Amino acid sequence: MFAAKRASKVLLGSAVSAAAVFGAVSMVNQSRDTNTLQNDVSVSTIKKSNVDLPSRANLLSRLSKTDKFDVLIIGGGATGTGCALDASTRGLNVALVEMNDFASGTSSKSTKMAHGGVRYLEKAFWELSKAQLDLVIEALNERAHMLNTAPHLCKILPIMIPVYNYWQVPYFYVGTKMYDLFAGSQNLKSSYLLSPSRASEVAPMLDASKLKAGLVYHDGSFNDSRMNSSLAITAIEKGATVLNYVQIKQLVKNKETGKVEGAIAVDRETGDEYQIKAKVVVNATGPYSDRLLQMDQSPTGLPDDSVLQKINENATVSTKIAVPNPKMVVPSAGVHIVLPSFYCPKEIGLLDAQTSDGRVMFFLPWQGKVLAGTTDIPMKQIPENPTATEADIQDILKELQHYINFPVKREDVLSAWAGIRPLVKDPRKADSGSGSTQQLVRSHFLFTSPSNLVTISGGKWTTYREMAEETIDEVVKVGQFNSKPCVTKKLKLVGGENWNPNLSALLSQKYHLSSAMSEHLANNYGTRAPLICELFNEDPRNKLPVALAGQENVSVFGHVDYDSFRYPYTIGELKYSLKYEYARNCLDFLMRRTRYAFLDAKQALNAVEGTVKVMGDELGWDSKKRQDEIQQATEYIKTFGV
Repeated sequence: MFAAKRASKVLLGSAVSAAAVFGAVSMVNQSRDTNTLQNDVSVSTIKKSNVDLPSRANLLSRLSKTDKFDVLIIGGGATGTGCALDASTRGLNVALVEMNDFASGTSSKSTKMAHGGVRYLEKAFWELSKAQLDLVIEALNERAHMLNTAPHLCKILPIMIPVYNYWQVPYFYVGTKMYDLFAGSQNLKSSYLLSPSRASEVAPMLDASKLKAGLVYHDGSFNDSRMNSSLAITAIEKGATVLNYVQIKQLVKNKETGKVEGAIAVDRETGDEYQIKAKVVVNATGPYSDRLLQMDQSPTGLPDDSVLQKINENATVSTKIAVPNPKMVVPSAGVHIVLPSFYCPKEIGLLDAQTSDGRVMFFLPWQGKVLAGTTDIPMKQIPENPTATEADIQDILKELQHYINFPVKREDVLSAWAGIRPLVKDPRKADSGSGSTQQLVRSHFLFTSPSNLVTISGGKWTTYREMAEETIDEVVKVGQFNSKPCVTKKLKLVGGENWNPNLSALLSQKYHLSSAMSEHLANNYGTRAPLICELFNEDPRNKLPVALAGQENVSVFGHVDYDSFRYPYTIGELKYSLKYEYARNCLDFLMRRTRYAFLDAKQALNAVEGTVKVMGDELGWDSKKRQDEIQQATEYIKTFGV
């Protein structure tokens, strides 16, 4: 972005440098009046709606001072935050606690697709399974709701199935048309057939000599962890008390009836304990569900960690076990890798429907890169930090090489990770020990234990909203609440209010941003983006990449890491995440509020110290805390395939 040979010095802290980095776009005279559209992204309106957002200290105070909540939700992933939003909009007094960060587990490690599942439709056909078909129809309906409620985070993505045998052309064509049909009025766009030559033009990286056709259908692509944090923040704005880094230590039970009446929680930042009373408690901890169920079965509500402590006695960060020998969750690891953009068309995804071992592989454009995956590896225990092994990475690369007509190289892998996908089975039924998967629930699973603990598990990202609706229906029944009806089908999440597709252009015009920066902000923050732009205006240093935080006085080009400018993650964006999105540590920002480490782990490593510098200054960290943060973030990001 810079030419070092043309100049010898630059004052990076100056407004001139910031303008050079991000580019000041020329204003084009418009033939139509844009005042109405600009009102949609009015800074004053957006600021007014955010002024009342409570601080973490205020939320903790509310947690301690509330005599009894209507519902306590344990778990801050997609399902938990979805439940908090649903319950709060029905008029219930809601508390949610998450022991780590929002989307710190499975909810940030998905395939980033809002989809019905073409493979489930195929299974429904061949197995004559109504359950599989119902799952597809349910997900197709919910896909439309995701695109509507978070239009800045969820986009329509065409996906092409390369066809290499003539007999497969009618088979896949009928399949994609059936996919359209079952979507009904919620269908995004009609599927269509491409000739071999047209398919090669769309995806020149494919081997054209083998192509017989291309089938294109449409699904949704979204930013999973930002969707998760948006659910949490929207729930807070609707009155819920939602907190990350608060861990459940014990379930509180009535001594006479044995019913769960709340929990004792610990603020992991301060060590302070809180006794949270609630009429109904929800277990929405995903892969960790069995741990809460074990606590539920204990008369004291305490976990038995003796086995866990023995297993983890000499474990490393990547080998620690979170839940040994789960009884309800049947875990498997889904592995994904991120590659440069030339591995896939920029505007269309690819689906390999027939891999060498029968699995389905996706290669999708995402955040300017290519997301490839996934493997499906059965596991017996649930790790604390699942990681992608070198064998997993090579497995995906090997499959990719089958139809890419240039060398697939290991050094092209920018990041790699693993997430736990929980299939579930009813823990109340005896396990035959045969290893059969017949008892597995392919959709989500909801039940209430004799102690009135409501547990929701399984399912997938696309169906989070319906899972939440069914869960809160059960909560209303258990708690005998007189609540309002569910409204989440049409409720806009933060950033989706008053959104329009011209937002990127309006940001570029009003704040003189480059098109790349305005698109980044519009697509990740929606109508909240002007808050970040105002931070740019307040201090030009806020436009700098986070990797350069603390280096404002560097004046010689040779001392600057120019790769930092390839990514749009700025000091201003970091300050916004601290003030408005409850980011509490370095990884919260680099992995979940932004997707830096998921997109390029090596470059994210270079941004750790700058991120810690800004967060330390804003949150008042001492030198030890800063060093601990640098060490922990560095160790964790290094597990992402670098």
